[in-house]
Formats: sequence, structure tokens, C-alpha cells
Amino acid sequence: MNGWRPELTAAAADSEALQHPGLRIVPPPAAHASARRSGGFKRGRVRTLFVADMVAILLSLAGTYALAEMIGPPAVIAPTWLLVALVPVITLTWLGIFGTYRLYEGQSRAIARKSFDEVSTLFNALLAGSLLLLVVGQGLKKGFDIFLYSPLEAAFFLSLAVVAVPTLRGVVRTWLLPNVMRPRRTLIVGAGATGRLLERKISSHPEYGLELIGFVDDEPGTDVLGRTADLTELVDRLHIDWIVLAFSEAPHERTLELVREVRRPDVHLSIVPNFYELFASNASIEDIEGVPVVSLPSMQFSRTVRVLKRTFDVAASGAGLLAISPILAAAAIAIKLDTRGPVFFRQARHGRGGREFRIVKFRSMVVDAEAKRFELAELNEMEGGGPLFKIHDDPRITRVGAFLRKWSIDELPQLWNVLRGQMSLVGPRPFVVHESEQITGWASRRLETTPGITGLWQVLGRNDIPFEEMVKLDYVYVTNWSLWWDIKILVQTLPTVLKRQGAY
Repeated sequence: MNGWRPELTAAAADSEALQHPGLRIVPPPAAHASARRSGGFKRGRVRTLFVADMVAILLSLAGTYALAEMIGPPAVIAPTWLLVALVPVITLTWLGIFGTYRLYEGQSRAIARKSFDEVSTLFNALLAGSLLLLVVGQGLKKGFDIFLYSPLEAAFFLSLAVVAVPTLRGVVRTWLLPNVMRPRRTLIVGAGATGRLLERKISSHPEYGLELIGFVDDEPGTDVLGRTADLTELVDRLHIDWIVLAFSEAPHERTLELVREVRRPDVHLSIVPNFYELFASNASIEDIEGVPVVSLPSMQFSRTVRVLKRTFDVAASGAGLLAISPILAAAAIAIKLDTRGPVFFRQARHGRGGREFRIVKFRSMVVDAEAKRFELAELNEMEGGGPLFKIHDDPRITRVGAFLRKWSIDELPQLWNVLRGQMSLVGPRPFVVHESEQITGWASRRLETTPGITGLWQVLGRNDIPFEEMVKLDYVYVTNWSLWWDIKILVQTLPTVLKRQGAY
């Protein structure tokens, strides 16, 4: 297929898709939909976030007054008509405060924005709003003897809102927007390895709200819609909302000229940088006389920071073991009643500095599972080869084991490894010894950090990620590590487990 044919009927499109199953050709939207391209996404996403924020604010206010009623005198002394009149005023005030902190800007341009990335900005906005309401409340109390808001209630409100607002924003972005908003039609310029990697990630993450229409490249291919010279025409004809530049083989100056031509208000542009495998979210962009330079963080970690990380691991794992002890006891009993054999499974893994330790997990397979591995080698479904061995519906998994794996309960005993200092809550994946021994060269730097129960590989796909990509993610984590990044990964782990992404 060398280009888009506007006269292609639905039946013909289906026929083309059958001949080239690698790409599903998506016809352009109806003519009236094109008018929504520049503002429809932004208005729709912003309105939805407006509603989510207001629901979170009202819930936080209701919770604040409920808590205040429980511990003291009536929290509100004011006429009913005044309370009703204040609701729209408070709503508009919060919208203004969030707008001042630019929490609604760039919503239509963000690909994978997560609410946790906005926590610091949200906290500042909520703190400013709480102080403003406190001042207004104290003024009403002194001037009109109307009691609305006290310092204690301000503290209650801030504590509730700083949790409620990011949570509702996350729910909206993850489950609501992908289902109610028209996906953003996307072209990838460059059908090489990087472009294909983006294709796989876009297809496995519908919450991004992207619909890949196809590739643009000067190299022919069954799913390449046209050459780079056709880019402007394809954008107009296919009603493209998003262009991702991913290492096209076309001459640099020509590609740059075409991209400048299609960069306009109704088309967003993203660029995959060279050496992207080295970057993480904490990389910074600096300016040297008009030339943007990406700087990576320092790899030197102070002793204080390491002690703080270890202290957090000990406190969290100890508290976690106590909190989930009923779950651990129930899982142990279920394993014993289900099949013969030990409750726990222990296996040698490589830890920090290459030192071996024995990881502890709930046994989820039959006793002789390791011996049967070689008999099932040809059924290995782990993408990208490598030494990892995974099978969907593995016949070695027990009935109870299937449930434990589904909800990652089998990994909870690893908190004991964390308590002992053999593992951390967040870190590189602890590979089996014979798997780890196949990782050499620059990738072996993964052993400079204590392995973790969760990590980048966990929140970005778990078993859906090929072995080689897991190793690269471990390298990125080790060379870009920060405490704030650990916290972000921990927060992102729970939704990943609940969605059972890559769990088998």
C-alpha cells in the first residue's frame, strides 16, 4: 500500500485489512467531526476534568464538615440560603485557582499524563485555596457572625482534597476519557524499530486515547501509508491529530521542512529523541543559546539518601507484613489444602553486587515444576526471546496458585526479603541466577542497586515486556534513580496489579 485512496469503500477497506493484517486502516471521521479537531479534544478533556475536580472538592468539603461535627461543636453556623449561594461561588473560585496554577493547560497535548505527576502543583493550588477560604471564613465570622471555616477544618479539607483530587483525575483519565472521547488519530513518521515499538505500546495502552492510523516512511512496507513527501497531504486527508517523529530514514532537512509545514494549532507533534533509551522522566531540558540540551541526573547517591531509602523499606515492609498477616495466613492455608508440598517457594536470585539470595514466594505451582520446565520449553510465550520462561495457562500452576498469581498475592512474602535487606520495595527485577548471568556489559550495572518487588518493568507491562526491554528499563532505573521516582512507581503499582496487566 503506497498511499491513501479516498474512494476506498468500507468493504474494500476490510479486504485490504485482511491482506495486510499488520495494520487496521481507519477511515477519516465524518466531515462535521473535523471542525472539532482543534478545540474538541481540549474542551472535552478540560470539561471532564472540571467536573472531576469539583466532585472531589465537594466531597472533601462534605468530609471536612463530617469530621468536624464528630470532634466538636457544629461546623457550620449560617443560613441555608447562604450555603446554597456559596456553592457556585466556591466552584468558580476553585476553577480560577486551578486555572491560575495551569492545571487545565496542555490536556489535549498530553499523551500519558498521570495525576501523580501533578501532585506537587495540585498541593500548592489546594494549599492556596484552603488559605483563601480560611481568610474568607474568618472574615465572615468577625463581620457577620457567620461561621464557615476554621483552621482545623482547613487542615481536614487539605488532607482530604490532596488525596481526592488526584484520585478522581486518575480515574477519569484511566477509565472515562478513553471511552467517551474520540481517539486522537496518530501518524508515526518512521517505520523502523522505534516506530514499531511505539506501535506496540500504543496498542497495549488504550487509556492514552491514541488511534494509530499508520506509518510514513520513504522505505516501502505493507503498512506504510506514504512517503515523507506525502506527509502534509496525508495529515489533511486522514484528519490527523497527532504526529510522532520516530527516526525517519528521509534526509534530515527535508523531514524538518515537512514537519514545520504540518505544525499548526490542530495538529500536535511529538519527537522521540536520539538515545531515548538513556532518558527517564527526571531528565531536564536546558538551553544553550537556542539549542535545547537534554541533561541526565547525577549518578552519585549520598549516604544520607541511601539510609533514607533503607529506612523507608524497613518501616514499610514491617508494617506491611503486620497489616496483611490475615491474607498471608489465608493464602498459606489454601495452598496446603489444595496440593501437597511446602507453602513457600524459594529460589536463588542475584542481588546487589551479584550476591546470591533466596527469594521467598508463595508456591503457586506443583512441587516438581522446575523439572517440568524443560518439557514445556517449546511453549514459551515470552516475547523477544531471552532466558525468561512464561506460558499463558501454564499446566504446572495449581488452582489456588492461579488465583494468587492473578492478584500478585504470591509475591507478598517478598516483604520478608525486603525486611532482611536482600531486596527493596522498588528496584530492578531480581532475575533467576542463570537468567542474570546472561546479562553482561553495560546492562550488568543493574546489579549496582538492590532488586525490588516492583519497578519500571512492573508498572510498564510486567510479563508483556520482552526480556531485552526489561534489561534496558533496569539500566534506566539504576542510572536515573531518585526517591521521588521510587514513590511514583509504588503509587503506580497498585493500579497495575488491579488491572492485572501482564499477570500470568
